[in-house]
This record gives sequence, C-alpha cells and structure tokens, in this order.
Amino acid sequence: FWLEAMEPDFVPMRTDESAGLNQGVFLDEWGRPKKYLVYKNYPVSGRQSDTKEIAAGKMIHLKFTRRLHQTRGSSMLSGVLMRISALKEYEDAELTAARIAAALGLYIRKGDGQDYEDPGIKETEREVHITPGIIYDDLRKGEDIGMVKSDRPNPNLETFRNGQLRAVAAGSRLSFSSAARNYNGTYSAQRQELVESTDGYLILQDCFIGAVTRPVYRTWLNMVVAAGLLKIPADVEMKTLYNATYSGPVMPWIDPVKEAEAWRIQIRGGAATESDWVRAGGRNPDEVKRRRKAEIDENSRLGLVFDTDPVNDKGGNSAGTERQYQRDTESQHEE
Repeated sequence: FWLEAMEPDFVPMRTDESAGLNQGVFLDEWGRPKKYLVYKNYPVSGRQSDTKEIAAGKMIHLKFTRRLHQTRGSSMLSGVLMRISALKEYEDAELTAARIAAALGLYIRKGDGQDYEDPGIKETEREVHITPGIIYDDLRKGEDIGMVKSDRPNPNLETFRNGQLRAVAAGSRLSFSSAARNYNGTYSAQRQELVESTDGYLILQDCFIGAVTRPVYRTWLNMVVAAGLLKIPADVEMKTLYNATYSGPVMPWIDPVKEAEAWRIQIRGGAATESDWVRAGGRNPDEVKRRRKAEIDENSRLGLVFDTDPVNDKGGNSAGTERQYQRDTESQHEE
C-alpha cells in the first residue's frame, strides 16, 4: 500500500466536450468525475509527455472550491491576491524612496549677487569628503552649508501596512496576528481573534479529513484485512470496523491557567468530560490515563510524594479525594 503525490501540472488543462473531458477530468452526465487524464512524466516546458487515464476511485483530488460544479480547485488567496500584489508594489516604492533619501547629502547655499566673486576668476571643482566630525573650511564669501532633509522612511508605513493585512486576513480566513506577526493586544482581544480564525481552520480540517484522511485509512484497512495482516477479534462488530476518531491540530491556549480553570468548571458542571479536555490539548485520553496511572503507581511504590497527585495536595479536601486517601492508607497498612 502506498500513495503517490502529484502536482496539479500532472493533470493537463485539456477540454473535449464530445468526450466529456473538462480540464483534464472525464465527467459523467451529472458532472461527477469518472477518470483523470494524467501525464506519465513531469511535463516540461516545450515538451509533450504521454498520458494515461486513471479511474476516479483510485484518485484523491484535494481541492478548494468557491463555487458549485468546479472541476479544478482555486487558491485560498485568490480573493486577495490583487491586494497583496498592490501592497508589495507600495512597499517596494517606499523602500526605493527610503534608499534615495538615505543617499542624499548636503548642499552649498550661495549668497546674493554682491557676494559673488569676479566671474573671470577660474574656479576649481570642489569635492566634500564626508566623515564623522568633519570640519569644512573651504566655504567662500556668502556661502553656507545646508543638509537635505527627507520624510523617509515613512512613519505611517507600518500603520498602513497593518490595515492592508487586516483586509487580507479577513478575505482569506487567516489570523491577522499570524499574518502580520503582531501579537499586541489584551487577552480578550487575542482570544476572540483566535476563536474566530480557529473556526475557519476547523472547517478546512474537516474537509481534509473527509477528502483525504478517511478514504486513505479505510482503503488501508481493507487491504491489511484482506492480506491477513490484521486479525480482527471475534467480539468486534464488523459495522464498527471503519469507525475512527480523527484528531487534527487543536486551538492553542493563550493563557493556560485561564483555559485550564475554564475546563475545570465545565467538567464539574457536567458540560464536558475529561476526555474532551485531553483532546483539546491534542493528546489521546487513553494514553494519558495509562501513563498517569503508571506514574502514580511508580511514585507510590518508591515512596515518592508530589503535589501533582490530588491525594497529596493539601488543598484537595473533596469527598472523592478523602475516599481515595483512605483507600491508599488502607492498602499501605495491608502491605
């Protein structure tokens, strides 16, 4: 069992309405893909490669669409590409202006007409070599030195750029803080932004699971069962064989103390479970409980006492903690 990843260039942009071919994909009467036209080798500019047809059941077409009946996907940044390009050109122009301003030096201010010397006197070309702490004493009558002033770099560039990046983030479901690398703000503002952006990420995550992860897992499971590499226990219901929990990246915590306290309140109120709390951190509840029990048992066997165990926590005076403490005490007396 293996997967071969292919770039979109491997599927040619060919269209033949008589054959039902649209942008390299053969479609049926309902617009459902039947097979794909694929290059055998990577297409090189100026060279035409041989093609072959692959059944749609053996292809996983990962794409992002904005309209119904799209055969090929579109970029998630397609709605903001023009703004990003314009912002780049603006930054390039500001950079050029700043470089010109940095190259500007000084000028010699002349006096009025009566301060000029006899035009018949031949003047030699004067050069000023600027060095730190320079003292220039080659000024003539009525002359003065002035410095060229510039308003570059533009002090409003960052404000304008952040405004444009906010528009880009809004049009692409990105987080402004992540796009601009600007993490200033209060806890409430940062968490509100994180919650809104995470909703978009979760939608894309569910789409990826449905389009790629679940089909790949079920195909792999079919093959290992058919090959006899996986022995299914007799007490397992076959209709639940393909059931699985797909865990992806989770929303990070801005303030772990506040997040942990919120989860504690939800669990005590019956609105959530311990497994939900563990999964919110991107971990496996069964693995966490197994390792936790092994750790507590080893500490008890070695006589190690830590306040990470609620039994040893002076503040843990709940009824459940007292019962657990009594059971541990009785077991130690029996030993």
